[in-house]
Amino acid sequence: MKKKIFTPSRIGRVQVKNRIVLPSMCTYFCESDGSIGDDILEYVRERARGGVGLIVMPGSPHGKPSAGRPAISDDRFEAGWRKMAEVVHEYDGRLFCQLHPAALQAGRGGELTLPEDYDENLIGELIGSYAAGARRCMDWGVDGVEIHGGHAHEIAQFMSPLYNMRKDSYGGDDVGRSRLSVEIVRAIKVKCAEDFPVIFRISSDEMVDGGRKLDGTIRVVQLLEQAGADAIHVSIGMASSFQYISAPMDLPDCFNVEASVSIKNALKIPVIAVNRIVSVPEAEKIVEDGLADFVAMGRANLSDPELLNKYTGENPLPTCECIGCNQGCKGHVSQKRIRCVQNPRLGRELTLRFPQAPEGLKEKKILIVGAGPAGLEVACRLAQSGIKPLIYEKSGFVGGLIRFAQMPPHKENIRRVVSYREKMLEHFNVPIHLNKCVDADLIRSERPDYIILATGSVPAVPLIKGIDGECVFTGDDIFVKGADLVGHSVAILGGGLVGCETAEYLATRGKEVSLFELCDEIASELVKSRRYFLLNSIKELGIKVHTQCKIEEIRPPELLVAHQGTVKVIGDFNNIVVAAGRKSTDDLSLQFAEACPEATLVKIGDASSPGLILDVILNAAECASKLLCA
Repeated sequence: MKKKIFTPSRIGRVQVKNRIVLPSMCTYFCESDGSIGDDILEYVRERARGGVGLIVMPGSPHGKPSAGRPAISDDRFEAGWRKMAEVVHEYDGRLFCQLHPAALQAGRGGELTLPEDYDENLIGELIGSYAAGARRCMDWGVDGVEIHGGHAHEIAQFMSPLYNMRKDSYGGDDVGRSRLSVEIVRAIKVKCAEDFPVIFRISSDEMVDGGRKLDGTIRVVQLLEQAGADAIHVSIGMASSFQYISAPMDLPDCFNVEASVSIKNALKIPVIAVNRIVSVPEAEKIVEDGLADFVAMGRANLSDPELLNKYTGENPLPTCECIGCNQGCKGHVSQKRIRCVQNPRLGRELTLRFPQAPEGLKEKKILIVGAGPAGLEVACRLAQSGIKPLIYEKSGFVGGLIRFAQMPPHKENIRRVVSYREKMLEHFNVPIHLNKCVDADLIRSERPDYIILATGSVPAVPLIKGIDGECVFTGDDIFVKGADLVGHSVAILGGGLVGCETAEYLATRGKEVSLFELCDEIASELVKSRRYFLLNSIKELGIKVHTQCKIEEIRPPELLVAHQGTVKVIGDFNNIVVAAGRKSTDDLSLQFAEACPEATLVKIGDASSPGLILDVILNAAECASKLLCA
C-alpha cells in the first residue's frame, strides 16, 4: 500500500502527485535582468526529476527585476516561465509561482516602508499588480500562485499589529489589517478564474514583541479561506525574528508543526507545514498523523534533490540530509547565490560535473591521505564515477574535525556530513583503512599515479609569552580528552567560532569560563541565524566575554591583558585554552614528491587552506570533477 505522503492530493483544481512541496526560495540563480536562464532551469529540473510533487518558485510582480528571483512583471519574461513549467510537467510535477515583491516598492514614486505610507490609489494599484502577475502566470502555463504574506514583506506588514498603525479600514484590528490580503485573493480570482489555485503563505507567529500571535493568525486565515484561498502555507517569523524563518540546527526539527495543526483545525482547505522538516520519515509522520496536508521541504531538497526517489527506492543511494548549518543557503549578505555544505553542486548543476570515469583514469591508482570531510568527499565523487581510490587515515576514526565539531550543544546534526559519505563509500564497496599512517615507504610501495593530500589542519598557536606552559591547552585537546582535562576556572583565548563553541561546551559541563577576543565582536564569522542562538547561549551560561583584548603574557593563574590602551592583570584561572584559528598540515608533500616523483600530488580542504566546511567540501568536489573531466 502506497504511503499517504506519496498519494495524490488537490490544491484547488490542481492535483499534485504527492504531498511534498519545494517552497519558494530566493536562490539568485536567474539572470541579472530577472529572466529565467539555464542555471535556474537546471536547478528546477533536478528537484522535479527527484520526485517533488509541487515546486513553488518566486516571481516579482513589480519592482526592479534582479537575479534574486525571476520576474513576472512584463510579457518579455513569458518564454522562461513557459520553459520552466514544461520542465516541471515533464516529471509530472506542478509549478506554482510565489508572488514575491521587491523589498521596497521601487518605481512607485519613492520608497515605501510602512503600511501608513500607502494611499488608497496606491493600494488599488498594488492589488492590481498582484492580480496581473497571477494572470500572466496562468497564461504562461504555471499551475497556480502563492501569495507571500509572511516575513515582513509588504502584505505581511499590513497584517501585523507591529507595523500597521493605520486607523482606516485597512488597519485597526485583524479584520482591517487583513483587508489588503483578502482583496488581493479576490482580485486574483476575478482576473484569472474562480478555480485558479491560490496558496497564501503566512507566519503562524511573528515571534516579536507586539507582533501577531497564533490566535490572530487563525482569525486571519479564516478570512482568507472565505475570500477564496485554496491552501494556507504556515511559516513563522518576521525580518526582526529572522532566526526562526530558516531555522538553524539550534532549533529542533519540525518545531513549527504544532502551529500548522492549530490552523488546520480551524480550516477546511489544505494546510502546508514548513520549517526544519529535513527527512521523509518526518514528513510522512506529519501527513499520516493528520498534522498537515502537505509538507514543504526546502533545504532538505537543496541538500539532496534525489531525496524522494531515494526514499522510495527508485534511487538506491543513501540520502544526504540537511544539517541546518545555514552556511551556504543563508550566508552573509555579500554572498548572493545560495550554496550548500552537503551538496556542492547546488547552483553549479551545469558546471560541476562528475561523469563516469574514462577507462584510462580507471586504470590509474589514486591514493587519498586523510578521511576527514575533504578526503571523504573526493573519495565519494570518484567512487560514484567508477573509481576505487585507496583511502588511508592515520587515526582510528573517520571525519577529522567533524568529531570535535559535533560535540558542542545543538551540533549533533553535523555528524551527517560524515555518516552520509561513509554510507556512500560502503555502497560502492570502497574501504577506509584506519590506523594507517602514510609515509614515504608506503608511497614507494604503492606507486600511486595521484596522491590527494587531505590531511587537514592543526590549531594555530600565537606567539605569546607563557603559551607553552603546562596549564595551556588547545581547543582540540579539550574535545579529544574532555572537560575534565581542565579545572573549574578556564580562560579561552580567541572568540571565533571554535573559541565560542569550546566555551559553550565547557560551560555546559559546569566550568566557569572567560572568553578573550582581540576584535570588537565574537563569533563574527558565523552566519546570522546560528550566531543569534550561540550568543544567547553564551549569555545564559554566564560566560564572561572580554573583547578588544590582546593577551600580552600568560603567567598562571593570571593573564596580562592589554585593553584600550591599558595593561591589566585578569583572573584566577586553573587553565588556559587557545582557540586562535588553524593552520594547514603540510609535512608530507615533499617526502611524497621525492618518494614517487612521477605521481601527481594535489592538496585539498584544510590541507590546502583552512576554511569553513562549506569551502572544504566544495574544494574536494572540484578536485574530483577536474580529474574526471580532464
